[in-house]
Amino acid sequence: MRSAAIVLALLVSAPQPFAQDLRLRQEAVRLLERANVVSVPPSLPNLERTVKFRVLDSVSGPQEGTFSRVVVQGTGRRDEVVFGDYHLINVWLWTGGHLATTRTSEVSPPVIHDVERLTPICLVMFDDEDVINAITESLADGHPVRCIQFSTVAGTNRDENELCVDSASGTLVSEKLGDQLIENSQFFPFANALYPGRVTYTYAGVPRLEISQSMTELTEVTPDVLAAPPDAQIRDFCKTSRRAFGISKPQPEPGDGGGDTDLVLRGLIGPDAKVHDAVVQYSDRPDLNAEALAVIQQWVFTPAMCDGRPVSTHASFTLHFRAR
Repeated sequence: MRSAAIVLALLVSAPQPFAQDLRLRQEAVRLLERANVVSVPPSLPNLERTVKFRVLDSVSGPQEGTFSRVVVQGTGRRDEVVFGDYHLINVWLWTGGHLATTRTSEVSPPVIHDVERLTPICLVMFDDEDVINAITESLADGHPVRCIQFSTVAGTNRDENELCVDSASGTLVSEKLGDQLIENSQFFPFANALYPGRVTYTYAGVPRLEISQSMTELTEVTPDVLAAPPDAQIRDFCKTSRRAFGISKPQPEPGDGGGDTDLVLRGLIGPDAKVHDAVVQYSDRPDLNAEALAVIQQWVFTPAMCDGRPVSTHASFTLHFRAR
């Protein structure tokens, strides 16, 4: 299962490595393709998107934050995030080829990554690792839905998943993907597409996030809409670039019992080829978090390059804990 982000990708039926009903798969592909189409606009006007979110699993109790994005088509974009002590403003000027940024930390809190991934809507598509098992009829908020039950098989790992699509509107109302459950509701129209006004996110059975969002068209664009903050750092876009490549990526020592689990971290790969400012993004074993953060410090890369110079780049890292 791959993310479709906010861009619709062509879904092509291909020979499958696991036996499954071809007509069932074709119907599942059709349902998911329709869900992508109804939430991807043919074009977008100048717009402002406003997101309010509430973190439910904070140690200190629920915390609230905001995310906003202003887009002036063909000119630039402005993002602002406020969450606790973290504050970010990014202004991209596409015509000038640079980013004006001010932030309290280079690596955003894990929740910000989730908010950006889940809004305006998290769309996915099937690939060859997905085996369709059944399509069932159900109800969601009192509305008839059709739910695609499928397995994702990657090596020795097998996840049992479910996607539910509103029978009338075709919108994607719930996504159970491994340990993640995404529920979309209160859809509203914008630019000939349908977006969820409310998104809830649960991980490993624990409610994590409640999100509300709205979108409005900007009918008048004033000069200050894309004005850079006075204390912003200016970063030019790369004319030539190369991503970082892993040289040495040791994994945690295997245990002598228990199950297998993966932890996902995020951080910066610096010009020195090492990982900096790592944070745990996804973990259903908090007792392994400290070990994961220690192991990632041992990873070595060739650094990313921008116009022939080594630079820092954001990246995600997966650590495999075996028999732990």
